[in-house]
Amino acid sequence: MLRDLSLMPVYDSAECDLVRDLQVPLLQHSADYLRGVGFFTSGWLRIAAQGMADFVQRGGKARVVLSPILEKCDWEALQLGEEARFDEALRSILASRVNDLQSSLESDTLNALAWMIADEVLDMRFAVPRATDYPGNYHDKVGVYTDENGDSVALHGSLNDSVQGSLNGEAFSVFKSWEEGQRPYLQKHVSRLESLWNDQNPQFRVRHIPDAIREQIVQLRSTPHRPYSLPQASAVSVRQCGPHCPVALHPFQETAIARWKEAGCRGVFEMATGTGKTVTSLAAAADVHRELGKMTLIVLVPYLHLLEQWERNCREFGFNPVLCSSKHGKWQIDVKSRIQDLNLGATSHACILAVHVTAASERFQRAIARLQPSHTMLIGDEAHGLGSPRLRNALTQRAGIRLGLSATPRRWFDDEGTAAILSYFGQTCFEYTLDHAIGRYLTPYRYYPQLVSLTDNEADHYEALTSQITSLLPQAERDPEVHEQLKMLSLKRARIVSGAQEKLPAMLVLLESLIEQDRKDGRETRDILIYCAPGRHREVLKAVAALGLRCHEFVHDVSLPDREKLLEQFASGDIQVLVAIKCLDEGVDVPSTRTAFILASSTNPREFVWPAPILWTSHRVTVPSSPQGPPAGISASGAGGLWPSAECGRTLL
Repeated sequence: MLRDLSLMPVYDSAECDLVRDLQVPLLQHSADYLRGVGFFTSGWLRIAAQGMADFVQRGGKARVVLSPILEKCDWEALQLGEEARFDEALRSILASRVNDLQSSLESDTLNALAWMIADEVLDMRFAVPRATDYPGNYHDKVGVYTDENGDSVALHGSLNDSVQGSLNGEAFSVFKSWEEGQRPYLQKHVSRLESLWNDQNPQFRVRHIPDAIREQIVQLRSTPHRPYSLPQASAVSVRQCGPHCPVALHPFQETAIARWKEAGCRGVFEMATGTGKTVTSLAAAADVHRELGKMTLIVLVPYLHLLEQWERNCREFGFNPVLCSSKHGKWQIDVKSRIQDLNLGATSHACILAVHVTAASERFQRAIARLQPSHTMLIGDEAHGLGSPRLRNALTQRAGIRLGLSATPRRWFDDEGTAAILSYFGQTCFEYTLDHAIGRYLTPYRYYPQLVSLTDNEADHYEALTSQITSLLPQAERDPEVHEQLKMLSLKRARIVSGAQEKLPAMLVLLESLIEQDRKDGRETRDILIYCAPGRHREVLKAVAALGLRCHEFVHDVSLPDREKLLEQFASGDIQVLVAIKCLDEGVDVPSTRTAFILASSTNPREFVWPAPILWTSHRVTVPSSPQGPPAGISASGAGGLWPSAECGRTLL
């Protein structure tokens, strides 16, 4: 750990070797490295080789913001006014820099750099002045090293990451997070580096390394083997460049792709949750790329928290997506740049990953206006959601190749929305139900309904709404306004069932029994998900915490980074219970879950409800991977985020 190092407050090149005595030891003890530097060449990697090798083997990730070293003619080329033309000019400048690297650096050093870029161990971004005249290059030199315990060390000085920089007379000031007086200086350096990395610096705009340049660097690998070792958990075979299928598909997945192709590359995969719709769709996309030679892939997902999960999957298949949402700034520029690179032939593929709401916006439609429909594929995850009136604009005509994914593509009480989905994507071309999957690719589990009663007030309200619904039924078919009124009344009645007050006390009785049984068996109660009705999660949290369990909410206003941390803490047992509303309903992997209590249910076919309010419970041992629904013939939103185990669980009653 960084605290184990005996660090001096200042390092001077007249007294020590700044790379060997300072930077290498810091890399050897770090898990994250964030660097802002005016000049970087891969020659520095040769000098710091030992530190970088240890850093990579520990699973470290390096982020470097640097200047592309602009000459006056380069700067003039960038003054083109239009963002797309700016990115084209920057790509051309960077391409010449890659050629310089290739001709001037030793092959082993260049090989190491290319492998680090390919493995995404090293991510580089470029800082270019925002001013309209020629004010000079980004020339800062600051670095932050962070270890697995969260301790950090910041360096600030004049040393560039280059061979020549290591020969000059240079010095570094050192700031440590665990020293009270130094912490404000470190925090300031961290803040300004993160701001620069995220393109929030008022003086410099920051650009990602273009796909075309990344591929150009990756192709400079001179050996089929890495010059370093990856951590065992992340070690993979030689990574292919460009879209490809990195896994062996199951026969039913290969059949799904074949059926989709027979349908003219349009259709819906109506596959039970957990049967690999994501993998199958990306394999289909990689196949399309192989046949066409170039393509743009657009993937639409329903929620923000699915973006990162899909991003990981896309990268595994060789796609490098631009993320588009309200949380990702300036995605329009990146989207236009990727499309232009593709249209100019600088790259063979582009990938755009957007949430449904963003994809339905006018800004998104303008950003993708130059797509070629014949070479553009759209994957609609949870495609049933795209049938709502406010989201149908996401179903762009700029994509001629279309694939919808949904376990339940037909919308509940919405024939018009269902028709819109099937008209756009096409009919179901492949169906793989729970009946087929359980016992083959999904493991069996048990479901235990618990009947509870409505309170007197709830029952009275339910009956009153039922009377209104009954009186409107004869008019609903011929009067659209009455039909909408009927839908609203039905939703109000469903909410009474979903939020029935007696569900929570019944669940607490079962949870107490579970805690007692675990205590007798000598194990800790953990790995529990609780799904509740909107507006009820704080009440549930308070009641569960009163039983002595470590619990946390998983709701819409929990940030994306915090959601990742929560799932990690849940998997490790630091959090015993997660309380969710809808954020884990569709497509989120929660592999460690053993037990789920489902307090919210409805008549939606994606869920399940008996004539009376129901508390669903089940118990399972630790599970292997992605989400799954209930037994054959039954589906439930609460089980939609779980995979059952290979062993059926015990009965709680």
